Amino acid sequence: MVMPPELNVEFTAERHSAARSRRATTDWLASVCRFAVCCDTGQDIVLAVNEAVSNGIEHAYPDDDGVVTVCGRIQEADPDRRPDGACPCGALEVCIEVSDHGCWQTPPADPGHRGRGLMMAEGAVDLLTLDTGTDGTVVTLHRRLGCRALAAP
Repeated sequence: MVMPPELNVEFTAERHSAARSRRATTDWLASVCRFAVCCDTGQDIVLAVNEAVSNGIEHAYPDDDGVVTVCGRIQEADPDRRPDGACPCGALEVCIEVSDHGCWQTPPADPGHRGRGLMMAEGAVDLLTLDTGTDGTVVTLHRRLGCRALAAP
C-alpha cells in the first residue's frame, strides 16, 4: 500500500491560527480517507490538534511572536494499540506532531475554569506524548484509523 501524502503546515502564533489548523487538518484527513466529511475519528483528531495548537499559541510565546508547526502522517499502528478484530485499515494510524520553539510553562496545580486542553486532547486520541525542552515543545498524537477507504485499492 502506498501511504498518503503527509501534512506539513506552519502557523503564526496568533488566535486565528487555531481555526486554520482545524481546517488544514480536516482537509488533510478528508483527502487521506477520500471522504468529503470527517468521521467521528477524524473529528476527534481535529479536536486534539486544535487543543495542542491552541496551547502553543497561548503559552509558548507569551512575549514574542512565533510559529506552531503541524506535521501529520499515516503509519503502521503499534500492535499494542490496535484492537482485536479491527477493520482492514485498523493496522494504520494517524501520527501528528504539533511543535513550537517557545518556552514550556508548567500548568498550575489548580487550573480553575481553564487549562484542560491537553486532557481533552489526550481523551480524543489513543496516545498523547509531550516532550518539553529548551528548544520548545512537541505534542505527538496517535490515533488508530478505522475507515475502509484507506483499505480500498
